[in-house]
Amino acid sequence: MGVSVPASQLEGLVAQAWRSFERAAPMRCRVSPAVPILFFGDLDAYCGSQTRILTVGLNPSLEEFPSRRPFRRFPLASTVTSSDPERYIRALSAYFRTDPYDNWFRNFEPMLNGAKASYYPRWASTVLHTDICSPVATDPTWSRLSDSDRAALEVHGPALWYGLVEELQPHIVVLSVARRYLSHIVFDPLSRWKPLHRFEFKDSGAPRSRPYEARARWYRTGGNPTLFVYCPAGRTPLTISNDQKRLLGAMSVQAWKRGH
Repeated sequence: MGVSVPASQLEGLVAQAWRSFERAAPMRCRVSPAVPILFFGDLDAYCGSQTRILTVGLNPSLEEFPSRRPFRRFPLASTVTSSDPERYIRALSAYFRTDPYDNWFRNFEPMLNGAKASYYPRWASTVLHTDICSPVATDPTWSRLSDSDRAALEVHGPALWYGLVEELQPHIVVLSVARRYLSHIVFDPLSRWKPLHRFEFKDSGAPRSRPYEARARWYRTGGNPTLFVYCPAGRTPLTISNDQKRLLGAMSVQAWKRGH
């Protein structure tokens, strides 16, 4: 069963994203020219999906706005402003049909495929990507920002993400970030964090030096129960093999279908 989230319903959140972007204008780390990125992916297709899945990172990469052609990934946004939220939403929705930054998003794609979902228009369910700390792309990347820059961006970013998730009403939220960012999740919990699956071996059968454990917890978002799946991250999300990612995606959907 789909959910209706017309672009007009997100206008308040779009305005908040632009205010975050404008507040960051004095910061040398803000990528420019650029626009804030409220989400990545096809909003209408997500709303009509069998399983509504969000993935979560920290903030947009500087690679989203390459210096030679800043708007190659968001061509509709090259002249967009905060006063045109519908065009802005169309620009974000076209991202995976245009020129996405595959070097990063391909880390999530096998897990999504295991859930019969994808960022791309070829599966039963279409996924959106969101960022929990800020909609503002930065140079350097988030982990290399100064403490003061991160703190300034996080003044409004997590609240914006909270509001977005409330509107999008996901069934499953997949986070692959440092564990400390789980504190940004302030939805009402319906359960405790529990192990979803523990990978003790590599695909080769060799033992992992440190087992990889995905955990799950139910929260109430937008009045509905949502399964949050936490997957530890390294320098990239989901530091397990593609086959293991696909298994984890299938297990996540099974856990969601069983309910809380």
